[in-house]
Amino acid sequence: MIQRIQTVFLFFAAIFAGLMFLCPIAAVDYGTEQMLLTILGVENQLDAEYFSGIYTLPLLILTILTIIVPIFTVFKFKNRQLQIKLSSLNVFLNAIICGLIFLYYSSNMQKTIASDVISYSFGTYIPLINMILSVMAMRWIKKDIDLIRSIDRLR
Repeated sequence: MIQRIQTVFLFFAAIFAGLMFLCPIAAVDYGTEQMLLTILGVENQLDAEYFSGIYTLPLLILTILTIIVPIFTVFKFKNRQLQIKLSSLNVFLNAIICGLIFLYYSSNMQKTIASDVISYSFGTYIPLINMILSVMAMRWIKKDIDLIRSIDRLR
């Protein structure tokens, strides 16, 4: 049902995914300025031609999906197996976001500016928090499935 603990975990996962629109992901120093990587793009750019290769559209699409999937999962409370599959999809999407942030976007910004210092903000760790929340939701969904199976054995 909707009032279960996994609903709370999935709801918080959607809230945290929405926070990615408000929090910067990473910052790279260049001189006295900082260049910020956000979901919507790169802010405070040195020169537009330097960063023409850094497109954050895949990151934006994946973030929108990580907002939609947990909310959709909450309303599929009658189909618990589908809830587990959707929660694992959410974990997978967040893992892709982490990979994009750490392996592609941050390193591309560092190489372009030739900077050694990159500072990660709270937005970087949101996908990791979402992964933990989704795994906890899957755990409680599995407990519900086990409870239903134990009740069926008694009949």
